[in-house]
Amino acid sequence: MNKGVSTAWSLLGGSASRGLANAADGLAGAPDTAAEAAAARQRGLDDAVTENAYAHGQSRAGQFDVTVDRRLVCPQCRAETHGTPFCPGCGFRPARPPQCTSCHAELPEGSAFCPGCGTRR
Repeated sequence: MNKGVSTAWSLLGGSASRGLANAADGLAGAPDTAAEAAAARQRGLDDAVTENAYAHGQSRAGQFDVTVDRRLVCPQCRAETHGTPFCPGCGFRPARPPQCTSCHAELPEGSAFCPGCGTRR
């Protein structure tokens, strides 16, 4: 067999001897059903893993408080927080709403005074 033919067949993903045998049988260019089946099994596995991960995320959704603002980057140290209540880099709590320094009541957005005790913000 010619070395150039062998190289060409290997670049196309086959072996030259098998390709010539398939050509003799009239199967040149026929799909490799074993490879197709293996690829389909892998796609099926990938899809099942994706579905399981999605279902796991949905089951955890009940634990997530959607009313709390979450930042993805800590304003103190610029570390990624991924929405956690505390920064893994410095411990800062970026999700905490502003609180009064005197009575620790939650301060409404834009308020100049605490509605609970009257302390200036």
